Amino acid sequence: MAERAFVETARASEKAPQGWPAALLMFHLGMWRERLRNALTAISEGKDYERPPTNTDEFNDAELARGIGTPLLDAASRADHLLNELIELYERVGERPIEWTVSRTTTEALLRNSYTHPRLHMFEYYHENGQVGLAHQLFEEAVTDMRAASAPALVMGTVLYNLACLRAQEGRRDESIDLLKEALPLRPDIKNVAADDSDLRDMRDDPRFQELIKN
Repeated sequence: MAERAFVETARASEKAPQGWPAALLMFHLGMWRERLRNALTAISEGKDYERPPTNTDEFNDAELARGIGTPLLDAASRADHLLNELIELYERVGERPIEWTVSRTTTEALLRNSYTHPRLHMFEYYHENGQVGLAHQLFEEAVTDMRAASAPALVMGTVLYNLACLRAQEGRRDESIDLLKEALPLRPDIKNVAADDSDLRDMRDDPRFQELIKN
């Protein structure tokens, strides 16, 4: 499992990390899993649920301050336990409507909360700390995993877009274009993001890219 491998890597190599320390990252994942766990519990009981905060950056900054000093293994164990609870709850609740940031179904919410969200943070950690191969592997595996899971468009479009950005950074322009051709119809809302994304800067003079992002 990617998160367990991440924790073991951080335990073995982390000294003075750039960006969030691994323990704080796992604390953050656990807190968001707890919120979704509470929402799914309420849904399973036929009750209303608390929506996530809208001022996400502000909220995260305040919450992260409370997580400083949490040992890595404690934070990782809690995040893992909450993941298991979420899976059990999802099996009980199934596909239901939910208002959870941009997610509109429980499937989208669970995959974004506990698959794509962790991988974005782990990618950043690996990249910032010189473990580029591990970072790239996360985005490559995500596309394979989500294809195999027949992930909903919201999620599939995200992982394809992330890999497209990675391929552009690697100079693999044709592959990036092909991935964007798949991603953008699934996530038309990120066309504007693509137009200004610094990861795709070198693609902007490509007529194929211009055609993809035009409205």
